Amino acid sequence: MMKPTTPDDWFLLEFEISNLFDGAPIDEEDLFAGRATEIRKMLSAVMEKSKHVVLFGERGVGKTSLSNIFWKRFGRTIKSFVVARVQASPSDDFSSLWIRALDELQSSGTSAGKEAYFPFDTSYETISPSEIRKELQKCGSNSVPIIIIDEYNEIIDSDAKTLTANLIKELYDFAITTTIILVGVAENIGELVSDHKSIGRALIHVPLNRMSESELREIIEKRASRTCMSFSGDAIWTIVTLSRGLPFFTQTLSKHAALHAIENRRLTVTNDDVEASMERFIQETETSFKDAYRSATRSNQPNNFEQSLLACALADTDDEGFFTANDVVDPYSAIMKEKKRIAHFEKHLRRFSSEDGGNILIKRGGDRQQTFRFSDPMMQPYVIIRGIQSEMIDKTARAILLQKEQGSLSL
Repeated sequence: MMKPTTPDDWFLLEFEISNLFDGAPIDEEDLFAGRATEIRKMLSAVMEKSKHVVLFGERGVGKTSLSNIFWKRFGRTIKSFVVARVQASPSDDFSSLWIRALDELQSSGTSAGKEAYFPFDTSYETISPSEIRKELQKCGSNSVPIIIIDEYNEIIDSDAKTLTANLIKELYDFAITTTIILVGVAENIGELVSDHKSIGRALIHVPLNRMSESELREIIEKRASRTCMSFSGDAIWTIVTLSRGLPFFTQTLSKHAALHAIENRRLTVTNDDVEASMERFIQETETSFKDAYRSATRSNQPNNFEQSLLACALADTDDEGFFTANDVVDPYSAIMKEKKRIAHFEKHLRRFSSEDGGNILIKRGGDRQQTFRFSDPMMQPYVIIRGIQSEMIDKTARAILLQKEQGSLSL
């Protein structure tokens, strides 16, 4: 790839970076990073007759991207895949959702030149699980139909969820080859699928946790390799550290950092560019997060709510983003510049996980084994970057956080 030499060249590079790191769900397999185990599970379900998939996890961990591409690795060799995607909405009932799904599957078949494989009647005004099963029985034997219902958690109508569970059971009982993939925000399958125990044999559970550091690094490196730009090791480490396992933030910070480098006519993205990207990130996301942040930290009395919330954001977590009060001790001590104990911020945790604090944290477990997680995972990197911007993290702690080698914020 040629180095830009003219203003038009630099503009084209800027456009390319903006598209590669746009943060939108991925539908191109070459740009997808990690998730090998989940891809294998989903493909196995598709190839095994009458199995269906529930893909669930936190918001922002890449569920839509995974459902977009998991089948494409074999799409060139297994030509019979026909995939329909339906976006669920709060206004959907069972009929509106599944009539639309049949129509989308038929349209996808037509686009793939397989119209004869999907001779559905889509003139229904209302439809039952049995009628859907009968339509899907019409699918040509050489096709591998997949129906993806994204944002399934958005459905409010309880009957729609019950009837969808009934549909999955009927497709399983009749050995229908169409695979249904339900995708949604949930901590466990019970939050997403009604009466899931009764259809347990038909379901493959695919929980999607936050991405590992190596997977986030792969996101940056795969995209940068398509351009003439590169990221320094320190820049990659800083972006990965700030992202807290969430690929959306890896893309967003990488984009802003690369654009800053382009503005300064450089092709290597450095830590200085990443720090500049933080300011842009705060400007872009302020409207989305500032109200929740203010609700959590506002008080008429002197307090350290902002410091303790920042410590929560910096705490070590498990794969699902949960941390304990003990995990908050070290970062809180570093921020406050003296050794602290749980008793110094225990009331803050209770506030953050209550209406008084806007329920900015989710609390799980009993009194003795409580764990916490940000209700909106996107808030966690925001809190960290805001803490850096406002200098709540002093230069020493900040240097540890942003250095290449993983450090600890403990005193």
